[in-house]
Amino acid sequence: MRTEFRLSLAALAVAAIFWVLGSCGSDEPSAPTATPVPTPTPVSVEELLRIAGEATGALKTFHFRLNHEGGGTPLAPGLTVTEADGDVVSPGAISIDFAGTLGSFAVRSSLITIGDDSYMTNPLTDAWEGVPREVSPLGFFDPQKGIGSMMTSVLSPSIASLDEDEFVVTGDLPAEALRPLLGNSVEGTTVSVELTIDARTHFLNKAVLDGRVTAPEPDGVVRIITLSKFNEPMDIRPPE
Repeated sequence: MRTEFRLSLAALAVAAIFWVLGSCGSDEPSAPTATPVPTPTPVSVEELLRIAGEATGALKTFHFRLNHEGGGTPLAPGLTVTEADGDVVSPGAISIDFAGTLGSFAVRSSLITIGDDSYMTNPLTDAWEGVPREVSPLGFFDPQKGIGSMMTSVLSPSIASLDEDEFVVTGDLPAEALRPLLGNSVEGTTVSVELTIDARTHFLNKAVLDGRVTAPEPDGVVRIITLSKFNEPMDIRPPE
């Protein structure tokens, strides 16, 4: 029972990562940079999304946060993630704190993955334990199907606002497009998406996804993903 519980919680962390982790480069983290990326003129929303996907996917480090309104993301019977935040360092280092529910019990834990090695705190004892390699987040994540792919899958995109600081793009996203990030999805359905993109760097700052994605979850779930600390120095190490 303890092993199944630990594996389920590891899967919880995996899904939280999938929501926010994009395709990253393979160099060591560098000092913070904000290199301007030319904006297409006249503005083409499809080209803007392509450029933003590539810029965000090339990040060496970033911080993320995932929140839900009106529910959470179910990963197994009785197991739901409600929030997560952490750091990502390319290539292959992730540190996450996450919270959710297992049945009627609130659970909170942390996960560190460095290459093939993963560690997670036991929510009952708060002690770090090794996570089997087969449930390591990096064993499931396909960097070619990260944020860049999600952004270029938006249907009927339109620019809701445009100024010197940011672009806001709205549209619909097929639930199937989120399958590499969440696993099973409801076929033939779409979710409303709102993407906030930095006008200078074209990094994705925020994504709001409104709608049901997986079969077990209720209607009306809103997922809010925020990215920050782009290319800032980060150091992720195994727990002591």
